[in-house]
Amino acid sequence: MRAYRELVRDHFAILKVGPALTFALREGLFALDKLDREWNGELNAAHLHSTLEQIMHEQPQHWHPYYQGNAHQQYIDRQYSFSDRIRYYWADPKAEAAVNKLLDNLRNNPIPLSMLSQYLPEQAEAVKAGRLEHDPKVWVMDKVRTVLLQYALACEGAVA
Repeated sequence: MRAYRELVRDHFAILKVGPALTFALREGLFALDKLDREWNGELNAAHLHSTLEQIMHEQPQHWHPYYQGNAHQQYIDRQYSFSDRIRYYWADPKAEAAVNKLLDNLRNNPIPLSMLSQYLPEQAEAVKAGRLEHDPKVWVMDKVRTVLLQYALACEGAVA
């Protein structure tokens, strides 16, 4: 957050929020994907992570120019890079279908808080305290709001 405040202090005109927000979205959805696979089993899981990997292989134009190295390094970058090139694939119909199935799976067979705590500890604590609903979409959106809050706090007190 210090870096954001310094940018605001120095009157930097643009705080690029997109990659940070979609990084938080990916982080939350990938955590849910792991939970889904463990809780509902591989046969019934949505397989969001592997679906996105397949889409990115079929449509490499958004990531290939940016990720160098061997095949394993490119895989790591595609899935976990801070530059978050995966953000260009969320609107793909196969990705949307996998997200919807993931959320449906976890709504229809609710995860125990102990498992949620393993992958999304802040959200599990908020559910336990009654600050968040026991709903997977709410948990992911909470992760995204946390990033937005960092930007808002950085801009707090800034003069237009």
